[in-house]
Amino acid sequence: MSNPDEFVMSRLFKAPRDRVWAAWTRPEQLARWFGPRGVTTTVVAADIRPGGFFHCRMDMADGGGTLWARLVYREIAAPERIVWEHSFADRDGNIVGSPFSEHWPKRLLTTVLFEEAGADTRVRLSWVPIDASAEELREYRDAIPSFDDGWAGSYEALDRLLAQD
Repeated sequence: MSNPDEFVMSRLFKAPRDRVWAAWTRPEQLARWFGPRGVTTTVVAADIRPGGFFHCRMDMADGGGTLWARLVYREIAAPERIVWEHSFADRDGNIVGSPFSEHWPKRLLTTVLFEEAGADTRVRLSWVPIDASAEELREYRDAIPSFDDGWAGSYEALDRLLAQD
């Protein structure tokens, strides 16, 4: 039985799993692809280990403003699985509400699985709200159809990164 609050996206990347894993776990590589289409991501803090904290600034290309994000890692099992809590943040790394909606969940549990597929790597990403109110869950469910497009921008940048190195 599927969870109506779970967003799942699977994607095949044309690179070996160790290479794809490095793109998700090395801060200098994350800065090159992580974030919505058209943003420049700057890593402010990166302690990528269970209990560690990642904080980044995302500047919109068209002068449309700045977003801050924070990840708190729960689990890292190289090169197979990463689990983190994902939130909007302020410049100091504190959790804040979404700049787009007052009823957006403050924390999302992100699980990313990396599976070898011949010479390529299949990545399965899932998002589930954590401790969300009924109103936050409604807003999240309504937005699920837009998540594919949001992650597609990141994945296009990741494809370019993987093709370069």
